[in-house]
Amino acid sequence: MMKKILSFALANFAMTSFAATVTFQVNMNGYSGFSGLAVSGTFNNWCGNCNLMSDSDGDGIWSATVTIPDGSIQYKFSFGNWAGQENLTSASGCVAFDGPFVNRQYNAQGNATMTPVCWGLCTNCLAPDTDIWELSWSDEFDGTSLDLNTWTHEFGASGWGNNELQNYTSHPGNLSVADGMLTISARQNSPGNYTSARIITNNKVELKYGKIEGRIKVPTGQGIWPAFWMLGANFESVSWPDCGEIDIMEHVNNEPLTNSAIHWQNGGHTYRTNSIPYERNVFHTYGAIWDESSITFTIDDIPFWTRTFTASDNSIPIFQRDFFFILNIAVGGNWPGNPDGTTVFPANMDVDYIRVYQPSALSVSSDLSKQEVKLFPIPARDQLNVQFESADASRIITVYDITGKEIAFFRSPNNLIVLETSAWVTGVYMMKVTTDKEVKGITFLKD
Repeated sequence: MMKKILSFALANFAMTSFAATVTFQVNMNGYSGFSGLAVSGTFNNWCGNCNLMSDSDGDGIWSATVTIPDGSIQYKFSFGNWAGQENLTSASGCVAFDGPFVNRQYNAQGNATMTPVCWGLCTNCLAPDTDIWELSWSDEFDGTSLDLNTWTHEFGASGWGNNELQNYTSHPGNLSVADGMLTISARQNSPGNYTSARIITNNKVELKYGKIEGRIKVPTGQGIWPAFWMLGANFESVSWPDCGEIDIMEHVNNEPLTNSAIHWQNGGHTYRTNSIPYERNVFHTYGAIWDESSITFTIDDIPFWTRTFTASDNSIPIFQRDFFFILNIAVGGNWPGNPDGTTVFPANMDVDYIRVYQPSALSVSSDLSKQEVKLFPIPARDQLNVQFESADASRIITVYDITGKEIAFFRSPNNLIVLETSAWVTGVYMMKVTTDKEVKGITFLKD
């Protein structure tokens, strides 16, 4: 009798599933326009709002503590009860596949607090850009008409490879320049009859590498597809996708996400893409930092995705050549689908500027870099964020202009300091950081 009881107890023990208390964390610094952030997965039957996350101390790190079964699980971060979700790529190193879905994976082996990851990435959030840049070219759209020494209109209603519906024109109703702003307007002239504008810098302004920015407000609406992108300057000789494509910003329909991508030829059309949540219907600065080895995409100076080029996937040498700019609004097509009764016309994309920067001869002093100080954005604009590795009650910040005049002086123990720089003139500045142990200096640029 004792043997039977023991056998039953052992069988019951083998069937028992132990639980782990796990804290999930995601870094949302720099992101806005989202609500109801949650972690969902196989542990809660993919319920979009069952395990809501919070940021109690306001540091941008959102967390939720969940009891999950020991063993391997799949999960993903989302917001608005699946109104927006992470767009993890199949090439990511932290993912598992469940039919058409790409999810994060985790092997629970007891209680744990997971390291914060960046939305849409397998790694911690990317570090802010701390390089110093000099403006090398821009179009500020300060005139009353499009600069035809820079831009060329493209024309036609050929579908443009995506079964799009619009006819591109140069009509003032589809493109105008006034009050320091370029406006591209997609219009519905009659049912099924749409016009828009598409302009390019091919054979006029072409570049290889640099920091690229466009300050843009995009339209929304079913079937509306605005974009700020680039094609390889050899497009006319080798065609697409052999020429390569860099999509700095694409937005479709009413999604609360903005998208970046690269496309190229690697035994056929190959692409990699990533998306982040953002606040719609307001200006954002969409950017890319591009060099011979990689490209990093940014929004409002926050890096959110880096793609490294390799010879093995043929992205070297495709992305080591000159590219040109394209601005347009497509209507309909394979990705967004067609407009419907909810779509509002005209749909306007406002472009404040397009700017290109090259690395400055100025550099961070080696001594200060040992302190792991980060300044962003660089060049500074209305604000400059100064982030130290740790707090220090003895820290004093002094800022001088190029003539040596002191323009700011204060004591702050905080590891993150925000300087209001909107009233500072464009130029080079020097920051001195003094503690009870050392004095260090760094130069930076104000735009």
